Amino acid sequence: MRRTSRTAVMTALFAAAAMLLAGCAVAPADAAARQHSDRPVPLVTATPVAIPTVSEVSPASGSLSGGDTVTLTGESLSQVTSVTFGDRAASELAVVDQNTITVVAPRQATYQTGTVEIAAMIGEQAAPASGDLTYEYTAVTDVDRQMQYALTYWKDYNDDEWGDYNPLGGDCANFVSQTLAARGWEPSNTWHNYSGSATTAWAFVPALDNWLQTVPDVTRLSSDQRDQIEVGDVAVFSWSGTTYRDHVMIVSDVVTNDDGSIDIKLVGHNVDNDFRDFDETVTEEHPGGDAWFYSIP
Repeated sequence: MRRTSRTAVMTALFAAAAMLLAGCAVAPADAAARQHSDRPVPLVTATPVAIPTVSEVSPASGSLSGGDTVTLTGESLSQVTSVTFGDRAASELAVVDQNTITVVAPRQATYQTGTVEIAAMIGEQAAPASGDLTYEYTAVTDVDRQMQYALTYWKDYNDDEWGDYNPLGGDCANFVSQTLAARGWEPSNTWHNYSGSATTAWAFVPALDNWLQTVPDVTRLSSDQRDQIEVGDVAVFSWSGTTYRDHVMIVSDVVTNDDGSIDIKLVGHNVDNDFRDFDETVTEEHPGGDAWFYSIP
């Protein structure tokens, strides 16, 4: 009886040990199976994001002064955040549909004819183009021709044709009159320059100012009416802020800022400059100075 009992006990112990060993061998697999069975199964796969691509620009040319609406077509263009023409940003970006956007072309940087590259930007990255995307700037309007001349000769005087009036007190009025001639204004008995021989209304600021007041359809504006001032208009300066007239320039750019304020840039001779800031001129350079403008139709 004792041997039978001992044998039964040993058999039971061996059986228990076998079960324990078997349990150690299969438990990790069972645990892994339970772990995997608890994971959620994805119902759909991720959709790849389409890469914007520009294939066409229309029209492919426009005014030196900008302002033309340009349409870009391609694929997935609703992702485009900005468009550049050369190194200048277009304005008024509008999404027509997924594959079409429109912008308003900026002016050419220096009002010179030629071709610039167009880039559709997604943040800081340019979208791929399926062709050679360019825009040709041409002199379309009278203002284009005026500003093309002004930005060509603002520091490289065209004195072989018009003379240089700096020895007589300044060339600023002579230069402004040259740009108006380039705009298409015809010489008259009181306003002309023939081979460097000019009338006072052409070459001297007070006389030019007086004459502009007699030109039909030209409107005199105060410096407070800058929302009506446009590129190509004439600015007459009084450094003392009185009625005495010291200087004259042409408006070369009008910039409306995000806060609604307006910056005016000017081109002219004497202090030869292409984009001289109006506010700096009458506050920092000539404290207390003022100017009035002539709006040119």
